[in-house]
Amino acid sequence: MYIGDIISDFYAEVKSSDTVAYTLDKINELHFHQLPIVDEKEYKGLITEEQLIQISDDQLTLKDIKLLSPLIYIFDYQHVYDALQIISIYKTDILPVLNKQMQYIGVITNNDILKSLNSTLDNAENGAIIVLELDARDQSFTHLAHIIESENTKIVNASSRAIPDSNKIEMTIKLNKNNISSVIASLWRFDYEVKATFNDGTDQDELLDRYDHLMNYLDL
Repeated sequence: MYIGDIISDFYAEVKSSDTVAYTLDKINELHFHQLPIVDEKEYKGLITEEQLIQISDDQLTLKDIKLLSPLIYIFDYQHVYDALQIISIYKTDILPVLNKQMQYIGVITNNDILKSLNSTLDNAENGAIIVLELDARDQSFTHLAHIIESENTKIVNASSRAIPDSNKIEMTIKLNKNNISSVIASLWRFDYEVKATFNDGTDQDELLDRYDHLMNYLDL
């Protein structure tokens, strides 16, 4: 999903001619810790609540204040994953959005990003989640997909991350249904390590119990 599709519909910007007092009031009203300074679509930078509360004269205008934050922004044609990376680096509540002409066109908030990620990952759809631990050298998504789809189950989305200080990866797979007992059994038969399941109607004790039953069955 592109940034231009999730721009917030409220006015978060202030002008260089606005006072410290006005800007602090707006920060409190919107419940943010930063606001973009914009003059005639020209983005000047972010002013922070922390910087404002240290100014003794609240009638000073923003043009008289040296901005301490770096010039943080994102383009409307970038992906929501880019926004997530920028927000996580700079720890901001909002992210100013510019077009190709470097004109300010609005902001996106942390909540906008979360909603977009939820939609992008189809997380709103009902279905169980499986967490696997795999050897990075043996990773084969094709083989995994074949096992899961052979149990009349479809993969909605999948993601992976490296496990620190190991040669393992953790793969999280979202499925299109909740009853996945046959999928779990098939994964165990092929020696996949199932670390956890979610939204499948069972707890972890039940998962381990099912594993023990399967091992006993295979020993017969």
